[in-house]
Amino acid sequence: MNKLIPLLFSLLFFASCTKSKIYTSRSCTICLNPEDGILLLPLAWEPSFRKLSVAQKNQLERQILADLRAKGYERIELYDQLDYELLKAGIQDLNDPFQRAKIQFELGYSYLLGLSLGPTREGEGWSYQTEQEAFALDPVPDMEVSAILRIALIEVSSGEIVSDNTVVSKNSGFSKPDKDGGLDYWNFATLSRVIQKGVRKGVDFLSKQCAC
Repeated sequence: MNKLIPLLFSLLFFASCTKSKIYTSRSCTICLNPEDGILLLPLAWEPSFRKLSVAQKNQLERQILADLRAKGYERIELYDQLDYELLKAGIQDLNDPFQRAKIQFELGYSYLLGLSLGPTREGEGWSYQTEQEAFALDPVPDMEVSAILRIALIEVSSGEIVSDNTVVSKNSGFSKPDKDGGLDYWNFATLSRVIQKGVRKGVDFLSKQCAC
């Protein structure tokens, strides 16, 4: 039992080693004030997020809202949580510039935050190479769990994208030699967790890039 506990801590450490890189398509062109209202577009509207369950999408939305509020943006809400206010203001079509302008001038939200999910990859959770295979430099098993995520901030009044970043997040797992000279390959990461890590990195980058 004493040997098992350090091993579990080690596995949890490796499972959390997700690395993210950010690529900017459009650097932030606005000064985002804490009092500026931001509406998060529901992930259920974006077909690419069908890879996640409803519960996972809801959790991701809550994470985004919480992360932005923690950075001082108090007027941050999920778009479809304002159903009554939107209906009362006659806002039904975001593609209509007149209706979209009402989001800012009648409801007080200046920006829309939209996310889309690009290619994802889910490798094996476990694999093994014998000593002979490892010595012969056979291809390493595909253990990678990765996701490409786009995060765009849209100005309500103009409909223009004022910040556009892509976050590439991946977890490659780890390997461990066994007593026979072979290699065990493990990856305890899940796609939803890798996406969560990427979103947190992207939201943090967005808030710093658009800071006044």
